[in-house]
Amino acid sequence: MVSARPKPPPVALVTREAELRDAVARLLRASRVALDIESNGLFKYRATLCTMQLATDDEVVIVDTLAAPLGPLAELLGPGGPRKIVHDVAFDARILAEAGLVLGNVLDTSLAARMLGRTATGLASLLASELGITMDKKLQHHDWTERPLRSQHLSYLAEDVLHLGDLADRLSAELDAPAESGERAIADAVEEETRYRIAQAIAAAGSVDPRPPYVRLKGVDRAPREELPILRRLADLREAKAKSLDVPPYKVVGPDVLFAIAKAKPRTMADLERVKGATGGHRARSLAPAMLEAVAAGIAEAGVIPADERAMLERPRLPPAVVKERRRRESRLTAWRKAEAKRRGVDEQVILPGHCLQDLADLPDGSSLDAVAAVPGIGAFRVARDGASLVAALAAPPDGAGGTSEDAPPAPIAGEPEPP
Repeated sequence: MVSARPKPPPVALVTREAELRDAVARLLRASRVALDIESNGLFKYRATLCTMQLATDDEVVIVDTLAAPLGPLAELLGPGGPRKIVHDVAFDARILAEAGLVLGNVLDTSLAARMLGRTATGLASLLASELGITMDKKLQHHDWTERPLRSQHLSYLAEDVLHLGDLADRLSAELDAPAESGERAIADAVEEETRYRIAQAIAAAGSVDPRPPYVRLKGVDRAPREELPILRRLADLREAKAKSLDVPPYKVVGPDVLFAIAKAKPRTMADLERVKGATGGHRARSLAPAMLEAVAAGIAEAGVIPADERAMLERPRLPPAVVKERRRRESRLTAWRKAEAKRRGVDEQVILPGHCLQDLADLPDGSSLDAVAAVPGIGAFRVARDGASLVAALAAPPDGAGGTSEDAPPAPIAGEPEPP
């Protein structure tokens, strides 16, 4: 890997509380600290924090979070600590919150790059495009619960934070520059969206998806009705096995295999073995008899699933007039955002993030400024600058006026990904 520094700072591994307290005392004196974490989500049923990497211009500290108590890190990572430079904060904030640590005072280099109009915002892509640095990702899929942490592990972990400060400097120079229109640049938008994402991550920490396992399968809404009871029983079986083994469900049987089994409806072991992947690997083979029983039970249920679960699979059907009004609001908001982004010379997400636009479109016609201000993540600066325009976009136009195109994109259904 090509380093941006002629001589990288020393790397220290911390495994004891006393060492961690000493390291935190030093790091608290810094104006900013680069931060990254590693978890074990590729190997365990539920991801947990395994390591934490912290860097300043003078040192890199790697905390073995499976060995050292985490309490001393609270002040450093919280909103009162130094500025943290993080790449793609949402996941890190959630894992840290589940470990009892609240993250605050963050610059998210991924988000900053996105709002500056970069199309490739992965860390490796940005380091290459912005700093000419090539990252070595050979340990990208390593199981970070493995111990001991050897020299090659420490070197890899250090690289993820070693250049974040330089990347932040490069992006911050653009964040703080005036936009083409002469108005203030996008720093406020980045700050607000970062706070929003951290708040969402903290709120989700420790939560468990209440939906049955088969409802969570991508593409289940397109499965034929007669296959749903089979998928339901197969997914339950897989989930129970994964939980007992403490591995991700896909490491027991892949989701595509569940769909293939439900389609094939095997009745014998020979039938099951003809389904690609159904008996591949010792975990799937150990479930083979139970999978045949699940298929038989699902067939016997003749396409019938519980009413509450059926409601989870069906898209909510709103009255046509309500759908039509929402489409009009979304169309007006989208047109306004596009025009403002062009006028100000910034990315559309700077003007209004996609989740804000969707929440605004959900408000009824004629909503007040207070209703606009209550939308999560919109920010006081947007309300002050654009509140009147947003209220105007939410106002129902008179009959025959513009902004009522029937060709506007359909309103997204709850639970579907929002548009960018």
